[in-house]
Amino acid sequence: MDSGVCCGYSGTCGGAWSLCLYKETPFMKTFWQKIKALFTKSDVEKTSLQKTAKISILLGGIVLVCVIVYFAAIAPLLEAETNYVPELYEGEVYNNGIIYILRQYERSEIQSIEIKNETEHYKLIAYGEEDNILFYIDGNEHIQLSYENVASLLGDVRVLATNSPAGQDRANEMATEEDLQHYGLDAASDPSWFEVTLTDGTSYRIYIGNELATSSGYYVMLDGRKNVVTNEDGSTTEYDIVYVLQSRLGSTVLAESAFLVAPQIAPSYGNTIYNASNFAIMRDTGGDERELIVQVGLADDAGVSASSMLYQMLYPSAYMINSTAYEDVLYALSSITADSIVAYGESIYTPEVYEKYGLDIDKERIENMTDGNHVLLLYNCADPEAEDYDEQATILYFSKKFTDLDGLDYYYVYAPDLEVIGKVSAETFAFIEWGVENFTNPFLYYEYFTSVEYFELISERDGIDLRFTLSGKERNRHADVTTAGDNGVIVYRETAEGASIPLVYDVSYRFIGSGSSASIQYEGEFENFRNLYYVLITRQLALYAEIDEEMTSVDSEPSRIVRVKTLPKDHPISYNQYNENGVAIAMLRDQGGNILCHNVVVTTTLSDGSTREITYNTAYYDEEAGRFFLKSVDTNDGMEKPSSFEDDGDGLVKVTVYLPENTRGEYEETLYEYEIYDMYDEYTDIDGNVVRQLNPTYMYVIPTITTNSYRITPDGERELLDTEVSRAQEGVYIRTATIDKLFSDANKLLAGEEIDTMGVN
Repeated sequence: MDSGVCCGYSGTCGGAWSLCLYKETPFMKTFWQKIKALFTKSDVEKTSLQKTAKISILLGGIVLVCVIVYFAAIAPLLEAETNYVPELYEGEVYNNGIIYILRQYERSEIQSIEIKNETEHYKLIAYGEEDNILFYIDGNEHIQLSYENVASLLGDVRVLATNSPAGQDRANEMATEEDLQHYGLDAASDPSWFEVTLTDGTSYRIYIGNELATSSGYYVMLDGRKNVVTNEDGSTTEYDIVYVLQSRLGSTVLAESAFLVAPQIAPSYGNTIYNASNFAIMRDTGGDERELIVQVGLADDAGVSASSMLYQMLYPSAYMINSTAYEDVLYALSSITADSIVAYGESIYTPEVYEKYGLDIDKERIENMTDGNHVLLLYNCADPEAEDYDEQATILYFSKKFTDLDGLDYYYVYAPDLEVIGKVSAETFAFIEWGVENFTNPFLYYEYFTSVEYFELISERDGIDLRFTLSGKERNRHADVTTAGDNGVIVYRETAEGASIPLVYDVSYRFIGSGSSASIQYEGEFENFRNLYYVLITRQLALYAEIDEEMTSVDSEPSRIVRVKTLPKDHPISYNQYNENGVAIAMLRDQGGNILCHNVVVTTTLSDGSTREITYNTAYYDEEAGRFFLKSVDTNDGMEKPSSFEDDGDGLVKVTVYLPENTRGEYEETLYEYEIYDMYDEYTDIDGNVVRQLNPTYMYVIPTITTNSYRITPDGERELLDTEVSRAQEGVYIRTATIDKLFSDANKLLAGEEIDTMGVN
């Protein structure tokens, strides 16, 4: 196209996409005439198309004007606002629309943090390698701090992000002394502060004033930073600069330093806690001194006993431990943390501190066990043979129970090893208020039938004076019946022909099915005798009986006595026999009934004629063979079996290798005795007479446990080594009907009547 003015620009227009609108061209003249006609008054009415075109042109013009105004005036203002950077004072940093009082320092750059708040003045000191910087409280280096809580504090003293009121860069850049008073930052207000010292030797201090009333944050001021203003006369005036700091200062810098302390109040034992060799609770019961409520230790020999299992009651003695309840307690002790630490270090030993938490931490009284704390809890997982065993015990002192505003109960607890006082949930430590009944096995007596040597039932009231003595193994078990005592006389019964024969019970059984699927069914009188023993081991104590002890008294002599003698014997079990290739070749039945012995010694003669003793921790004594043998774990199935055995031809295990005949070993027998007393209710009748009547509901039981240690000599004799007698200091209640059933069932057995093991009296 020709050169000229094209669209208001001088130059050359051309190309396929160009349209040069010359006003002088015939086309353009016609176009502008039509536009002019749209806006010219005329007697000829305009068409609807012309009206629409007129409106469109007007709207287009308005839009064009708006676009021009936006780009010419508004857009530059918006761009200026978006890229706004306030005037900064020396040291300030502006980032993402936020003014930072100082740049953010790395954890590794901090050497110390000194804090002074309303309640205390302390200092944190950094230590460790650059990639693992930790802190301790100056003067309390031994107090372990919480990594998470220290990190929260560090965040608040390192990241100084401001949050000034709307429309302002800072709360006040020209603060006078009067203004500082308003913000709580004047000297008279004695504001809190923190000072961070860096590894390069520099430091900064932030003063903390009042908390904002309308939003989160505090008025703060950087020590030494001034706004220097030049006056008209050329002089200068210095003003303080007040910021609003958007942080959690209230829960970190302004909080008591105890929040920094790790919440642990005892070592974390994990599963090791279940090896606790000593556990004790002493509690204030209103007397002059705390009383020992319960003490539990490891059983001397867990062995094969059903009653002692892993733990035993050391106090009160003669009771069996409730293993389930006790293990729940141990689980709670496996890892103890406080809800919060409220005090720590040397300060806790001052009365104004410990008395505030209901504790008595006077060092002399603690040492002499005359302190006034509500509960002392002690437990120890160390090896009892360790020289420093006592020093490894964990001891915790508890206050009495408190209740917060939400109705939740809690204790304060003093942990001397960590030198802290913590607040703990009463629900977690509910067991420190338990009575001995909570730790006690609910059964009067419980032990495996295999372990029983004899049991006695004595009651003049019931006309019973019996001892049932057991012998033999699973398939040839035999029970003799005599009167009670070691020299008891044989009890006889009459036959159908009128003859008197000794009363005995022998195992009787028959096989059901054949081959590998055959099972054995026991039957006959011995099973009814076994039912009596089942009734014995299911007698439950009334641990939670409510008795008015002022009104009720215990008789002076027992009306009934139960005695049971047990030995630690292994139990019947079935297992596979394997060949040398590890292939199961037979399923055999081990009848058990062998005495578990310890400290088993074999004397061997060497080639030079000298002798040497070999000691085994455990071995088993077969009373029928009169010999000791060893057991070991079969690697094929992980089961413990005699080290060498075979099939006796009837599918029973036969031991084939015994220790030498000169072997000797030790074991413990246990005698349980339960003296059962009548109880009497006493009251004064209307005539003033004292009435004493038998309590129909409860009886009173006092258990005694006697442990005899024996050595089995090579000739089979039993040599008594030691005797320990433990009689309960206090008895426990049992329902009369529970005991009545045991003695009435004994009469049923003698009469040949079937005993209902699940029935009630």
